[in-house]
Amino acid sequence: MNPVDSILDWDELVSALRDELQEKGGLIRLLNQQTETLYRRDHVENERLEDQIRNQIRLATRCRQARDLILRQTAARLDLPDDTPAGEILGRFPEYVQPLLDALFLEVDRLSGRLEERLRQNQQLKERFMVEIAPAT
Repeated sequence: MNPVDSILDWDELVSALRDELQEKGGLIRLLNQQTETLYRRDHVENERLEDQIRNQIRLATRCRQARDLILRQTAARLDLPDDTPAGEILGRFPEYVQPLLDALFLEVDRLSGRLEERLRQNQQLKERFMVEIAPAT
């Protein structure tokens, strides 16, 4: 066994990335529901979804933080600085696991971009929705 294999617990990182993907996927599902709710102008359902979305954002954030912690711990085990880019750390994992890690990181980045876009779209819809239902003064 390669000494680097024994130092690096890549299963832990894979698990953290999968958890992050799952929670971000759940957040996208809720945001899609919110989009539909906003188009229906269902204020009560939107309020319920807002609570769920806030909770899901907290879960996704915790998953990202767990992943970042694993990367920092891995960097420390390799005597690298805390702020070493993820790509450099990933390059230290065994070759046979690098494609999996690369694919998971790529998917996390892709979902993060979709989340940012959906959050922005829903915010614009909420602003429009709130203006239309606000009482005239």
